[in-house]
Amino acid sequence: MVSIPYLDKADLGKLADAAASWKALPAKYEGLQREFERRVINHLKGHWEGDAAEAAFATMTKARTEYENAATEAERIGKLLQDAHTEFAGFQKQLRTLLDEARNDKYKVHDDGKIEDVDSRWDSPTASASPGFATERKEKLDSLVSRLTRILEQATAADEAASAALERDANGDSRSFNTSVYTSLDAVEVDQAVNLANKGENLSDAELDKLNRILHANSKDPDFTTGFYDKLGPKKTLDFYANLTAQAGDEPDSRRFKEVQELQKNLGYSLATATDPGEDPHLSEKWNEELRAQGAQKITVSDNTGYPYQPYGYQVLGGILRYGEYDSSFLTPIAQHAVSLESKNPDMWIENSPRGSLNENVTSNPSGKGGDGFDPMTGILEGLGHSPEAAKDFFTGDVVAYNEDGTVDQSGTVKVDYGNGEKGVSSYLDYFTDSERDWLPDTASRDPEESAKATVYGPDALGHALEAATSGVAYDYEGTALPKHSEGQAQLVNDIVGKFGGEGGGELINGKDGAPLEPMRDSLGHIAANYMGDVQRGVSGDDSLPVHGASAGLEMDASRAFLAEVGQDPDAYQAITASQQAYTAGLVDEAMNRPTDSQVGVNDRVAGAVHPGAVVSGIMSEARADAVWDTKRAEDDDFNKNNEDIGKWVGRGAGLATGAIKVPVVGDVAGWMIEDVQASVLESMKRDSSTEAEHEAGRGYNNGEAEAIRSAQVAVESAGKRGGYDNDTIADVKQEALREISQSHAAGAKAEDARHG
Repeated sequence: MVSIPYLDKADLGKLADAAASWKALPAKYEGLQREFERRVINHLKGHWEGDAAEAAFATMTKARTEYENAATEAERIGKLLQDAHTEFAGFQKQLRTLLDEARNDKYKVHDDGKIEDVDSRWDSPTASASPGFATERKEKLDSLVSRLTRILEQATAADEAASAALERDANGDSRSFNTSVYTSLDAVEVDQAVNLANKGENLSDAELDKLNRILHANSKDPDFTTGFYDKLGPKKTLDFYANLTAQAGDEPDSRRFKEVQELQKNLGYSLATATDPGEDPHLSEKWNEELRAQGAQKITVSDNTGYPYQPYGYQVLGGILRYGEYDSSFLTPIAQHAVSLESKNPDMWIENSPRGSLNENVTSNPSGKGGDGFDPMTGILEGLGHSPEAAKDFFTGDVVAYNEDGTVDQSGTVKVDYGNGEKGVSSYLDYFTDSERDWLPDTASRDPEESAKATVYGPDALGHALEAATSGVAYDYEGTALPKHSEGQAQLVNDIVGKFGGEGGGELINGKDGAPLEPMRDSLGHIAANYMGDVQRGVSGDDSLPVHGASAGLEMDASRAFLAEVGQDPDAYQAITASQQAYTAGLVDEAMNRPTDSQVGVNDRVAGAVHPGAVVSGIMSEARADAVWDTKRAEDDDFNKNNEDIGKWVGRGAGLATGAIKVPVVGDVAGWMIEDVQASVLESMKRDSSTEAEHEAGRGYNNGEAEAIRSAQVAVESAGKRGGYDNDTIADVKQEALREISQSHAAGAKAEDARHG
């Protein structure tokens, strides 16, 4: 690895001088060639004949060619050195910028790459304990470490490529000039990577490590990634990855297996770059078509005829697609094609899985996350979960029929038969949430319990894909800023709420003995949290509430039923509660501080602001009690654990409110909101619980009501102080909020309780 001091202090001027000198040589060689022709060849022409003359002229012709070759080689070396200088200068500039940034932000970068936080505020108990300080410093440190590692990896790969290029004798004849010298480091690295990949399972551990380093360093470089995949080709790409995962699976604890895990990531991130039409260059549509053509073709894995698994192309590709953000023009047709294939034979993937074989280490997904990869739908859905535009286009677009070879069937329709007669597929949401559709136990294990557990991966990935489709960001995005919701996204949310809040929807995600789509409840909760304005409109019927872009137009009964079902999941409960309290706090601030000519008093405005959130809170309290005491799918403590994401959901809820509400000094509103509401949410999680006796007596929501009141009163207190209200007025507004919340929270809880009779 290139060291920090080496890259920082390197004198690249000498490299630039060398490049300039080599670039000047062609003109000199061309001048020598002209002199040779004038003084020797032309001088002897017509004056010398015979066998000796013919031999001499042949030799002189070769000499003239050598002058041409020398000029060509010099020109290409000049270009190579110039490219190397450009690359190294870029990495050096990036490093120096990072070092300056770290220094200014009070981080010390050591020569060995270690980065230390030396901010003096750590010595102050008051400063270091301030909200968000530790998190902010840790996030900045992690960012610096990641960026530094990438810079050094890229510089190292470029250094090795330059060395290989300058040592290379492409024509294999050291006595002649080399007219095939590389002119760019990308070209060198492409050939290195392709040559290594072509070795397949015969790669040594050291060679596999080198391939990973090249791919990782260049995974965001369109010149490299496009060149690599174009030369390797779709079929060879799948063949290479399939055979390496098969080989490594025999020793899951080995160094080689860990290298294959890294290869899976590197191939995915590189493929995402290479297939992005926004990059120049990028892979052609013909390449994409050839890849889809491999989707339903068997890949030959292992020379051992007894090997239990010869996967389809999509079963292999699914492992790669789990990593990277893909353009819709590439990923959406793959997802559509896979559905077309599966609809014609719903057992296509399970019939071609190694379940029950003696080799339980077989895998197409060495990452160990989300199954063994025999169900390609899981990998494709995970890819959509990281590719929001593709996910949106897939779930909001038309259902498209494909032929087996991956071409569109212009006159076809997608139909499926699960044994009860053929039926048409009207949307991809309906297709994946059909209660008759079985999810493949994605494991090679023969253990029945392991097989049962392995059915969760597909529904979980479906939830991730729907999160991305509806939010416009990857499902695991940790930020708080969200793009405005489009008409298509809003309609998709309407469809989702109608699906799971309508007749039979609860049976898909809840039940004492489990439900087929239970693993996606957390994602459904995240979707509700990202659409809190629409949710509060839905449960209250108040269409004046601010929404983030297009309105989802949620129906009241479906909205309430949806929350009641989804809220039984602890993660979903946390996300919805956090977003609801933050959004409501924004409404309270607007009610108290927004300039208005309204004749309605502040008490009534605040009562109107807290009403929708109180209804949501009541439903969530009852849903939590149902999960603990009725279905017994969770423990009370489960709702208080794993709350590290609370800040994210508070931030998003605040953004949904303050981004749409025109209040003075919006930044200040979001600031106090995130700090005050986050603390309030964490406290309410602990207190919104009930005993079994309370639940059976119909009072399971009492503690939740108290916490909803406390949360709203915190919002009133903060907004009142920010707006300069006197203490008496703030107290009066708090009392009005208390009365409204008591009524609305109870209404929400009792409405949910009434659904159960």
